[in-house]
Amino acid sequence: EARKRPHGGGGARMRNSHMEEVQPLRKADASGEDVSVPPASMAQEQSWRCGSVVDITITVGVCVLYTLVGPLLILNNKYLLTSGFPYPIVLTSLTQAATVVFAVAAALLSRMRCIEWEMPRREFDGTLIRASVVVGFAAATCLCAGNSAYLYLSVSFIEILKGYAPLVTMMMQGFFGIGYPERKPVLAVLASCVGTTIASAGEVHASPVGLLIFFSSMYFEATRLILTQKLLGQYKMHVVEALLYISPATFVFTAAAAATIELPRFKPGDIRNPPIEPFWVGIGLTCLLGCLINLSSFLVIQRTNVVMLKLLSISRNAGVVVSGVVLFGEVISPIQACGYVITLIFFVVYNYLQITAAQAAARAKAWEEGRSLDGHPPDSPRSPPP
Repeated sequence: EARKRPHGGGGARMRNSHMEEVQPLRKADASGEDVSVPPASMAQEQSWRCGSVVDITITVGVCVLYTLVGPLLILNNKYLLTSGFPYPIVLTSLTQAATVVFAVAAALLSRMRCIEWEMPRREFDGTLIRASVVVGFAAATCLCAGNSAYLYLSVSFIEILKGYAPLVTMMMQGFFGIGYPERKPVLAVLASCVGTTIASAGEVHASPVGLLIFFSSMYFEATRLILTQKLLGQYKMHVVEALLYISPATFVFTAAAAATIELPRFKPGDIRNPPIEPFWVGIGLTCLLGCLINLSSFLVIQRTNVVMLKLLSISRNAGVVVSGVVLFGEVISPIQACGYVITLIFFVVYNYLQITAAQAAARAKAWEEGRSLDGHPPDSPRSPPP
């Protein structure tokens, strides 16, 4: 009995620490696509908040909001870019400015204890600041290129091409020497890429310049993910804290890019006489949706779990493809539709394999730590729970 008591208390403290680490670093790009870094630990999925009718309603509303705001931002930006305001980097910098406002506001509310999450107090760390600047530069490059691709490619085609993202990330992991995934995830990614290739083969309006810009964005995105994992992974930041460190650097770099690349050809008449009637409404929506993307991802993680966040992201991408067809008259051939369905199926399989592998590793680690707290040696012949 005396031995069980300290073990139980230590196990409770250990579980609480894992619950704090389960939330990954997340960031939304200017086109509305979620970008994330795998969490350092996924020991236990937090339970859904569905204890009452009010909780169920709020949780469902948060999930719906997260599903809608990303496609709305993509479609709003596409409308502005193709209706006489060809300045994608300006739109990117506006979205990042909104992200900075959201992160600062959330940190202040945390300090005043107006929200459940508590901003951790960190001493000044020059290494953390330098790492945030490096990650912010990679993020800015990715976002500027990703948003610029919408000038040359259709919304649906870009969403289809995003099926190559896991393969690019795996390639960059090997390049940086982080390690190689197991066979099953690799097979799932390759099968997803086959579907993406089939869907891409049916595209008749593919621009070489647009493809170059888009794949550059994809490689910079994979680089950003890996740099975040290598440089900031040790800090185990919450989503809001990560945004507070990274988004200011990202905004500075995107604003500098906009001033260098787009402002020299900017026409003041585009502001005095907007090319489209609801111009300022569209600009306002860009900033508002940029805040809502970060807010909704934070709330989904808080009220559900990481698995739900990934599933909603997949369904959201499919919604963007359908929206591009309905709102912009983009044509999707039967071959493209079949290829995209294959991509979605194996993308779900890939995420399932990644999540289950992370959970199994975290459970084994938690079991070993529990054994150590209980006084048993780590190399005990007993096996961890399945």
